[in-house]
Amino acid sequence: MMEQLGLTGVTKEIVLSVLIVAVSFIAAKLLDFLIRWIGRHVTSRTRTELDDALIKAIEKPVIYAVILVGFYIAAHRLALAPDVKGTTLKIIDSILFTLAILVGASILWRVSDTFIHWYTHTVAVRTSTRFDDEFAPLIGRVVKALVFFIAAIVILDYFGINVNSLVVSLGVGSLAVALAAKDTLANIIAGIVIMVDRPFRIGDRILISSGEKGDVYDIGLRSTKILTFDNTLIIVPNAQIINEKLINLTYPDPKIRVRIDVGVAYGTDLEKVKKIMVDVCKEHPDVMGEPEPQCWFIGFGDSSLNLSVRCRVPNFGQQWRVEEEIRMKINKRFEEEGIEIPFPQRVVHVKK
Repeated sequence: MMEQLGLTGVTKEIVLSVLIVAVSFIAAKLLDFLIRWIGRHVTSRTRTELDDALIKAIEKPVIYAVILVGFYIAAHRLALAPDVKGTTLKIIDSILFTLAILVGASILWRVSDTFIHWYTHTVAVRTSTRFDDEFAPLIGRVVKALVFFIAAIVILDYFGINVNSLVVSLGVGSLAVALAAKDTLANIIAGIVIMVDRPFRIGDRILISSGEKGDVYDIGLRSTKILTFDNTLIIVPNAQIINEKLINLTYPDPKIRVRIDVGVAYGTDLEKVKKIMVDVCKEHPDVMGEPEPQCWFIGFGDSSLNLSVRCRVPNFGQQWRVEEEIRMKINKRFEEEGIEIPFPQRVVHVKK
């Protein structure tokens, strides 16, 4: 047919190469139609959205890959022409190889990004731990960097560039960065330990070694944020908080004890006082019935007989309010019963 058209030599191969490229575009268009059809009629019927997202992610790179295959076949067909130099084919091959590696890296990058996005928005939000919330995006970034790093190494090696020296340089540079950022790395490693070991969780009330008390507001890779009762944030580096003594007032049970200490005048009926204090606790709607409130005579003071009543509330957030309400009620009952809460006093004997 080419001879009938009067085409010979280079012209014939050019026409064939153009036809091959045109066929690759048509094949890419058909493949695009097939992928869209699968997305509409197959994956749309499944319960998960992951397959829909994966098909959408790889759709364009796969089409580009088909077109690149067409260009590769066309270039090697064109190389059969007697007047085409080998250097031209090498240049075309180099360009196509680079584009193919980039397309392959793009597919891997899109697949990993789609999976991480699906996991963080579908699975991680349903779990009680923040481990996956924090680490899923981090793993996604590491995978992306690794994919493009490997792609760069493969391309450089194809062009004959010695990658061994580059890898050594990167290793030395990484060591220098690690030494310069050792505190940051220590905090990140400590953050990983906190998320795995989980000595405290978001919302827990903790007491740190420096004496500050508050609720855990956020656990990050570098630091932990504690919301104090003054509504201010204490930001503690993870390396510090993991190496010091810490008291978790919430874990493993959010129930917390309420303690009210009272001093009454000498000569007061202690059994009566103990009964009043226990009854006040039992009457409070937020005080738990089990374990029952109990009151103890705890000592002889300089000016009073000291007693302590203790009970439990379901949640640490109720502690201060319940303590205040019980104190108010005890004071009112003492006034009604004529029980005296004495002022500090001293008895002085003057020797003549």
